[in-house]
Amino acid sequence: MRHALTSFLILGLAAMAQGAILWFPRQDIPIPTTFEGVSVDLETGTTSVLAAGLPGGDINFLRGGGAVTNDADQTAAAPSLQLVRTGTSNVDPLRQLGIGDTVDSTSTVATGFGASGDPNSHFPEFTPGTPGYAGFSIVLDNNTTAYGWMRVTLQDTNQTGGLIHEWAIEDSGGLITVGVPEPSTSLLAILALGGIFLRRRR
Repeated sequence: MRHALTSFLILGLAAMAQGAILWFPRQDIPIPTTFEGVSVDLETGTTSVLAAGLPGGDINFLRGGGAVTNDADQTAAAPSLQLVRTGTSNVDPLRQLGIGDTVDSTSTVATGFGASGDPNSHFPEFTPGTPGYAGFSIVLDNNTTAYGWMRVTLQDTNQTGGLIHEWAIEDSGGLITVGVPEPSTSLLAILALGGIFLRRRR
């Protein structure tokens, strides 16, 4: 069973408002080389390799990572997720982010259903076979528009080895900084900011 790491962080020095980072570390979900690929619900970690995706699905990786779409729940009238892109078209490529970059309401995203990789490749923005960071906005189940990042290894031309390594979401709607530290190096700091809760996904 995979675990979601939820660390409560203090947001806003004046208001001291509290938000939560929903962190899903060490997932390493394989990306199939099939057209169906794998769809993921980023709030629960649930996955599906069915062509119809899954109820509540947010993102779909297919063809080894050569293509990425937000059409992960084919019963949905609108997508729950928008990827950070190099432009505002819903077929513009994913933008690769670096550790320390931020994702928020000013990030460049598109509208509606869309894909990256077909017809516009997200290589060389990403390097095939090398982990990189992608950003996204997501409408959570409580209708909050939140922001997050994910670390992925994408492959080109239907190659095996594509992986969804981990992702994190700042669930209050505030900005998120790419690259949540490993708990082994930051446990005391996170505890000081509010506590750690490990939730076992059923």
